[in-house]
Amino acid sequence: MIRRASQTFSRFFATEVSGGVFLLGACTIALFFANSPLASDYENFWNPSRNFISEALMSIFFFLVGLEIKREFDQGELRKPKAAALPIIAAIGGMILPACIFALLNYSGNGSNGWAVAMPTDIALSLGALALLGSRIDHSLKMFLLTLAIADDLGSIIVLGLFYSGGISPLRIASTIGAVLLAWILPFGKIVSTDRLISLIHPWTSFLIIPLFALVNIGVRFDFHNLGKLVLSPVSLGLIIGRVVGKIAGITFFAWLAIKIGVAQKPASLSYKEIAGAGALAGMGLTVSLFIAELAFSDLLLLDQVRTGLILAAVISATIGFLYLKKVSVSQD
Repeated sequence: MIRRASQTFSRFFATEVSGGVFLLGACTIALFFANSPLASDYENFWNPSRNFISEALMSIFFFLVGLEIKREFDQGELRKPKAAALPIIAAIGGMILPACIFALLNYSGNGSNGWAVAMPTDIALSLGALALLGSRIDHSLKMFLLTLAIADDLGSIIVLGLFYSGGISPLRIASTIGAVLLAWILPFGKIVSTDRLISLIHPWTSFLIIPLFALVNIGVRFDFHNLGKLVLSPVSLGLIIGRVVGKIAGITFFAWLAIKIGVAQKPASLSYKEIAGAGALAGMGLTVSLFIAELAFSDLLLLDQVRTGLILAAVISATIGFLYLKKVSVSQD
């Protein structure tokens, strides 16, 4: 059973890491065309399929998220109360503090409705950055970050349903919250198990659906004359500070507090320094954050500020997380 779980995790981790490479490639392509003379042609090319990608195809992604959460509760880290409590409580801290920082910087402005954009963690990007450290990274750190990111997804979907459902069309409700709930209620047996279904869907979301979503939504035109104004806008700053500082502080403090009061248990091989490093990598968020941003904002300038903030936050978080973990982590292999 343990060996099967380990093999399942290894396959899942490998797919997420490879998917992270595809996602980075898609982001690079989108940014290149958005800042080239072909920008309008690029937009016109994707416009006919934009809704299909953002709603129909993304419903498959949210269905997969539901399956991943269900599997974690059935057979993963989330089935063991004290072991599950650590990444879950850490994830809560990593959602609350970034949202509070963003809200504080935008409480009286046009961006106030986008506080939840600062919350989600991108599993593919965070695990991809972690994988660059190779055998130096212990299995317990990988599991902590993966479980934290899945708990983060669950929290973000709950927030999506509670605070943003009023602005979602019935189709989008079905393609997001409905897709997650469907994954939870469908009965699975020996012929079609949760693991089997995840292994079938996972490559399609990692290598096709998420990169397509990035190609359609991540492109932002950087006018270098106004770049400083774009970066220093309250929305961009709220995301950069919220994700870079808020994720590290929120995840580390909530993890420490949960262990201190005895509701969570830390693996012996996992240090607080590594938890802080995982918090840094958790600052990388694109897919679900962009999805929430589209619901929170209709103003194109605000959406450009969101994209700018998310991109810069991801680059800074990846750099800090990688360099810090490279320094503090020691291989347990």
